[in-house]
Amino acid sequence: MKPLREIPSRSLISTIVVFACLFGLGCAALVSNSQDASGAQQQQGRVDKRKFTKIQTAALDVGQTKNAVEVRYLDLPYGAATFGYMEVGGDRYYSNRTWPIAHLKLATTATYDGKALQPGDYVFYITPKNDKNPAMTLSLASFKPDAGRGTYLEPGNVFTDTPKDAVVVSQQPVTFDKGAPMIDHLTIGLEQMGDTVGITFHYGDRTLTEKLALK
Repeated sequence: MKPLREIPSRSLISTIVVFACLFGLGCAALVSNSQDASGAQQQQGRVDKRKFTKIQTAALDVGQTKNAVEVRYLDLPYGAATFGYMEVGGDRYYSNRTWPIAHLKLATTATYDGKALQPGDYVFYITPKNDKNPAMTLSLASFKPDAGRGTYLEPGNVFTDTPKDAVVVSQQPVTFDKGAPMIDHLTIGLEQMGDTVGITFHYGDRTLTEKLALK
């Protein structure tokens, strides 16, 4: 028969072992939960915000004409590096394609860059500085939108191409001014100033205002 004094010692050891196992499982569960939470946060951090861009609209009535000047655009998330490829140039994808940034719809006649514009649909697009273009340019071109969607814009698609039937009306070197309050997406605003409508592009800390003369 085993000495009675050994029983408490073995019971204590068994208790310690059981407690250690339970504590170990608990720690493992806590570590697992922590890793899952960390993984979820990292997954959220990798979400591509570009996929959630939506079509925004700015419109202005002029006299008796409702929505005489209307601009539709995607609220593109700001990317300093991406804009740098357009502005500074280089041999990258972003520097070697055009970037349509706004659908201008006119319900009245106007003049832009000395060119007469008839009521209809136009697209503003940027051509980056690259080996073929000594400076970044802004173009305005007429086009016919898709009958079903009414625009070339596609929600969530920041790589939409410039309409293939676009006919250039104006093209000129362009510089966005620095120093504006920083915002994390593109906004476009309209402001009437007498017989002129200002179209202001605000992207990151950059702004550009183009003017339409109304007739």
